[in-house]
Amino acid sequence: MSTFDWPANLVPLNIDIRPPRETAGLTTSLSGKTQAELVPRPPFSVTMEFDELHGDEVLAWRAILGLLEGRSNTVRLPIFDLWYRASDAQIRGGVVPHSDGTFFSDGTGYATRDLSGVNVTGVQGQRNVTADFGDYGQLLQAGQYFGLGDYPYLATGVWWEGNVATIRTSPTLRDDFTDEALRLKPVMIGRLSDDDGGALMLKGLYNGAPSITFIEDEDDDA
Repeated sequence: MSTFDWPANLVPLNIDIRPPRETAGLTTSLSGKTQAELVPRPPFSVTMEFDELHGDEVLAWRAILGLLEGRSNTVRLPIFDLWYRASDAQIRGGVVPHSDGTFFSDGTGYATRDLSGVNVTGVQGQRNVTADFGDYGQLLQAGQYFGLGDYPYLATGVWWEGNVATIRTSPTLRDDFTDEALRLKPVMIGRLSDDDGGALMLKGLYNGAPSITFIEDEDDDA
């Protein structure tokens, strides 16, 4: 099994991001009360609808579906969420050095595409985590998605003390993390919901407007 990166030129027109929501054991007591238990480690799922694809977009679509081979392989999918863009200027305002900590001879570095130096430490199953956003300020709020590694999370509550955030996550942490970089542009390792997912009907043999659904694959080791 392999994991491939989603083509950069394929950006959806509409997207439905569904956070973990699977429950089991819904029972009714003699008093009429019901109770449901959350399934352990339920996945995210994402449905994307595209405007008409043309030219290279059609070729990129064919290529990624061919690489996925139905549900055999997985894709590293950006969580296309426009809500991070309110802080995008601050994200891009950061500068990072080479991997050895040095900068170019004129003192410049690389512009950041996401947060730099905002890290999270926690253990699997933990619900609340803290992160010091430093000079970025209070960028995160409840209802936004964020990422740790290749795992997406939904911030269901954010409380600030200065620029230090306590974040309530959905779901709980999927792994142990030590100084893991917090992303405001998260990604998800996804698998097609069915083998025929993403079928592209070409209108007039030229273009088409497909849709596709991915289910989070948490067991991917690629």
